[in-house]
Amino acid sequence: MTKQLAVIFKKETLSFFEGVQAWVVLSVYILASMFTTFFVGGFFSINNTGLFSFFYFQPYIMAFLIPAVTMRLWAEERKNGTLEFLLTQPIPLSSIIIGKFLAAWFLCLCMLLLTAPLWIYMNVYFETDNLNIFSGYLACLLLSGSFCAVGCFISSFCSSPAVSYLWGLIITLFLSVHNFSGVVKALHLPLTLENKLSNIVNLNSHFYDIISGQISLDNILFFVLLTLISLSLNMASIEFKKN
Repeated sequence: MTKQLAVIFKKETLSFFEGVQAWVVLSVYILASMFTTFFVGGFFSINNTGLFSFFYFQPYIMAFLIPAVTMRLWAEERKNGTLEFLLTQPIPLSSIIIGKFLAAWFLCLCMLLLTAPLWIYMNVYFETDNLNIFSGYLACLLLSGSFCAVGCFISSFCSSPAVSYLWGLIITLFLSVHNFSGVVKALHLPLTLENKLSNIVNLNSHFYDIISGQISLDNILFFVLLTLISLSLNMASIEFKKN
């Protein structure tokens, strides 16, 4: 399984970089991140020892860009009629799903690595809280993994990459801006339980906790569970198509 997963991962990663997709995504990401950090986030006007100006906008930037990374992973297979051929190969479905997911997540890792000079710049010219910055990058890595899994699931039931991108954009933006307080209130729970549940299902709450240095188990588990649930739905969607 490991060898087959590696083959899928290599194939999908090369397909990103052989075309323009990876280069466009990486370019837009670095431009958007630097623009929001220096011009919108007030880099020089606030205390930025933990690079807060950079990390604060990452959920919204990734919500726009990660669907562009995942949109073709399954949708293009369906559009070109190669999905049936892929599913008949002697490769476990789990290897295909995880391989595609890891290729998308690897591209997100490349996005984050492009911003490493900003971290170096901070250490040279400013007083820097490196542990807090590490927490911020961990939050971005977890967030990008969750969005990649969500995007893969959406791509699995779309036959057009463009439609996959639009649905991916809608859902990742929804996860980024919505705190689900209305849904929780509709359950008519006791106030203390309501507040606790609102924090549990709030993506932004977990993300901003981690970038502020609170690397707690519940914050990490939220992103891990969102990723695993999305990949499970991805598998169920492809199994349904296969059958």
